[in-house]
Amino acid sequence: MALTRRDIARAGLKLLNEVGLNGLTLRLIATELGVKAPALYWHLKNKQELLDEMATQMYADADREPPEPLGEWETVAYRARAARRMMLAYRDGGKVFAGTYLGDLSLVGEHAFRRSIDAGLDARRADQVLFTVYSFVVGFTIEEQAVYPMPGQLDERYRGAPGGSVLTDVDARFEDGLAIVLGGARGWLGLA
Repeated sequence: MALTRRDIARAGLKLLNEVGLNGLTLRLIATELGVKAPALYWHLKNKQELLDEMATQMYADADREPPEPLGEWETVAYRARAARRMMLAYRDGGKVFAGTYLGDLSLVGEHAFRRSIDAGLDARRADQVLFTVYSFVVGFTIEEQAVYPMPGQLDERYRGAPGGSVLTDVDARFEDGLAIVLGGARGWLGLA
């Protein structure tokens, strides 16, 4: 069977939970796949291309669309929560997404603000809102995974720290941050 970029990405995701992003190497993935490291370089030039492919695979596997039609802002919030869940499913999942490019843009789907854009909302400003929400989710998840390397496992340095509820109720903190970002976006678009 011929080796594919998808095979390499899936092996990388499997190993990611075991060794973390800093321990993940193309050589380790090659060993996992039972090939020599140079075989991977036919498919991927470097670790950044590996991360791009891993992020694409994570995104393809995720459930990002609401089960029923929602309004535009509710859809953006739903997708933000889904992206966080997707990243949290992997050790260092947030870091995988930082600075990566999806290899399959067809995965992105319908623009959340399509109706408003069709009604006259500036598409560039709508895109800026979505990029800002995405950046919040990635940054929040990276910080969350720094404190909780694996879901439910608090980094010992933070145990008993002042403001402990801020560290321990991360879901509420995420929801508050998302509300702040979305509220600011509405104001910036002149919709508040």
